[in-house]
Amino acid sequence: MISLKYRADIDGLRAIAVLGVVIYHAFPHALPGGFTGVDIFFVISGYLISGILYKGHNAGNFSFGEFYARRIRRLFPALITVLLLCLAYGWIVLLPDEFRQLGKHVAAGTLFIQNIVFWKESGYFDTAANLKPLLHLWSLAVEEQFYIFFPPLLILLWKKPKILVPAMVVLLVASFVGNMIMSVQNSTTDFFLTPYRAWEFLGGSLLAWWHYDKNPEPNSEDVPSYREALSWIGLLLLGLGMAIIHTGDAYPGWRALLPVAGTLLLMEGGAGTGVSGAWVNRKILSHPAIVWVGLISYPLYLFHWPVLSFVHIIKGETPEPRYILTALLVSIVLTVLTYYFIEKKIRHNTSRWTVSALVGGFLLVGILGGMSWARMLPEKPLSEIGRHILNAKRENLTISGLQLMGTFHGVPIYRVGGNGPKTVFIGDSNAQMYEARIAKQLEGKEGTDRGAIFIAQGGIPPLPGVLGNHGQSLDVISSFREVLKAFPEIDRVVIAARWGMYFKKDQDYFFHGTRLSEVTARDATVDEFGKMIRELVASGKKVWVVLNIPTSPLLAPENSHPRSFSGEFQKKRIAYKKADFLGEYGSLRGDLKQVSVKNGAIVIDPLDFLCEGENCIGEYQGEPIYQDQAHLLRSYIRSHVTYLDVTIEP
Repeated sequence: MISLKYRADIDGLRAIAVLGVVIYHAFPHALPGGFTGVDIFFVISGYLISGILYKGHNAGNFSFGEFYARRIRRLFPALITVLLLCLAYGWIVLLPDEFRQLGKHVAAGTLFIQNIVFWKESGYFDTAANLKPLLHLWSLAVEEQFYIFFPPLLILLWKKPKILVPAMVVLLVASFVGNMIMSVQNSTTDFFLTPYRAWEFLGGSLLAWWHYDKNPEPNSEDVPSYREALSWIGLLLLGLGMAIIHTGDAYPGWRALLPVAGTLLLMEGGAGTGVSGAWVNRKILSHPAIVWVGLISYPLYLFHWPVLSFVHIIKGETPEPRYILTALLVSIVLTVLTYYFIEKKIRHNTSRWTVSALVGGFLLVGILGGMSWARMLPEKPLSEIGRHILNAKRENLTISGLQLMGTFHGVPIYRVGGNGPKTVFIGDSNAQMYEARIAKQLEGKEGTDRGAIFIAQGGIPPLPGVLGNHGQSLDVISSFREVLKAFPEIDRVVIAARWGMYFKKDQDYFFHGTRLSEVTARDATVDEFGKMIRELVASGKKVWVVLNIPTSPLLAPENSHPRSFSGEFQKKRIAYKKADFLGEYGSLRGDLKQVSVKNGAIVIDPLDFLCEGENCIGEYQGEPIYQDQAHLLRSYIRSHVTYLDVTIEP
């Protein structure tokens, strides 16, 4: 039997995991796969917690109360500290609606359902990941959800030892297969939800069972050569994972085998009696400096992301390196103070009231978060610029005031105007937003009986043959074709979308199974789009294609003016260069324009209207014209966006 007592090399593994995550979050291009450190944590957690469970069950003295009390002492001190500091600083620096979202995430954090909350929030209108100070707590939620269900299951299996390991193997395989399937169908679901991550914990759990009960090891300080090989291979796999896996790759999927297998091999290589174990484990992972980083890895993981996130909120998508380095220094200081003066003192406090006090404090933090979410806490006073920004963020974006005609293939269809010839608008929310102007031009206007129909839904591109999450992208095209059949009076078609988004590497949109970011899929999609235009023109329809409006985080109201670390907005406006937009999307825009004109469509380019000289405009008469980085305000569209008027002229 191999001892499951303290192993310094496992703290060394924790150090590798947390350093990978921190470096990735701070400098993602320096270590593109650093986020795989979370998978290392999952395997380690499965190994250590399962060892405790095996030992308790085998001795006959396992106690659920003691097990969860230990988890509370381990997790709650640092977590309460982080949540309280985030709430306090968030009230100072965030806009009221941003603070409300933070409160929601704090409340979710005290219920360990952050992964579910963030999974449900992910989508077309979701806030960017680096603007969510508590996003990283999804992994803590996955871990705790696993340990809600695993101990009771182990008790049942312990009574039938012959099926314990086979049952765990079956669960591991089922979880891994589900993970492989979901990595293709919906990588967001695969990433966040516990059933698709459970195999990583179970891998560690099975290794703990092997070490505890089944692996004979000679009582010798000699290290078997195979352990040396296992550790070196494991270290290589961890390095490969952090080097070659990138954001946007389908993950976890098969790629997670690199960090999971690497961690298991390293833990096996370091196993043994006394001080034996492979050289990598003894000399590298057990080095005092590495072990110290592993010991503070939990609070460092908790602190680094909120500090970096607040820097991104205040200083934009690409802060200067000095801000990132300062954020890392602040994270380390907060980590050390929390570890030595809060976590260690509370964790080892012998008072019988410690656990109760921690639970009570945790619940109070959750209540504060819920009150923030419910707007029950006073909002901080705002400057004039702050009020303009807040009003822009709160303006309604979705279609309102139009007549709902019905639903085709799950997509609501709206109409406005007269009963004569009709213009149909098809697309995503970038098509939806134009409703404000079209409705104004058609409602009550004399001399025309023209009407308009809107077939648009956020996050669904009007591209034939393209499938997105849950296969919903065909719905707009199918609805469009149904409407064309039902209304022969349609003589004009306007196609508008946030085209550039769908072809990014980190987006789950596919053409016949190939991600749109791939050149072959992109070219095939553009060709298919041209074919659709050609068919519409051949059937007698006049077709317009509306290219992207300028999109950038710098155009979002909250980023349009410099924000200080005290939360104040400066009067100076941050400019967004037209050349920067064209540099990112110019090639795709050129392809769409070329294929549209070639097949008989008229192209409308909003850049001609929304850019002045070298810069794209983000304000009009001192007030924002954007609701977020990719949508104009309905009020601005209604009054000022004239470039679509031609599509409904008599």
